[in-house]
Amino acid sequence: MTASNDITPNMSVKALFEAIAQNEEQAFKMLFNLYKARTYAVAFKLTKLAYASEEITQDVFISIWVSRAQLAQVKDAEAYIYTVIYNKVSRYLKKESNKERILQLSIWNTKSYSNETEETVFVHDQQKLLWEAVQQLSPQKKLMYELHEMQGKSYDEIAKTLDLSPHTVKSHVLQAVKFIRNCLKDRVLFILMLLAFLLMR
Repeated sequence: MTASNDITPNMSVKALFEAIAQNEEQAFKMLFNLYKARTYAVAFKLTKLAYASEEITQDVFISIWVSRAQLAQVKDAEAYIYTVIYNKVSRYLKKESNKERILQLSIWNTKSYSNETEETVFVHDQQKLLWEAVQQLSPQKKLMYELHEMQGKSYDEIAKTLDLSPHTVKSHVLQAVKFIRNCLKDRVLFILMLLAFLLMR
C-alpha cells in the first residue's frame, strides 16, 4: 500500500494510478497538475470553445476520481487518460449535435492513444472507416495524405521527396482531406450510433 509520504514528483503515471486507487488525494492532485493543460488543449482543439473545454477537463478528472478503484488494474495509464478525454469530448459533441467536430474527433483519435480494452472497440471502428476512405484516394493523393497526416511530414519535405512543388503537395493533401471528410459524412449516422452505444455503457 502506498503511503502519503511515498508520493514523489518523479512517480510514473502508472504509480500515480495505483496510489489514487488507494484514495491518495496527493497523487490525484499530481495527476491533475500533470495532465490538466494537455486535457484542456485537446478539448479546445476539438470544440473550439473555452467554456466547453473547461467543463470537459473537469469532467475528465471527476470521472478518473470516481472510478479510482479500478485504476490499479489499468495496464496503460496514459492511454486510459486519453480514452476518458475522448469519451468526454464525444459526449459533449453528441449533446451539441456538432457533426463536423465529431468527424474531426474521429480523425484525431486515429493518431492518438488507445488501449486494448472493450472501450476501444469504437476506436478501431473509426480507424476502419478512415482507412476505407483513404483507400479510395488516387495513388498520388493517398501517398501525400499518408506522408502528411500519418507520418507528420511537412509540405516542403514531401515536395522534396516526390520532386514536386510545395504548392502542388498542399493542394493534393487538402483535396484528399476534403474527399475523406465527405466520405465520412456519409457515415455520420453510423458514427453517432457507435458513440451512443459507447456512452451508454
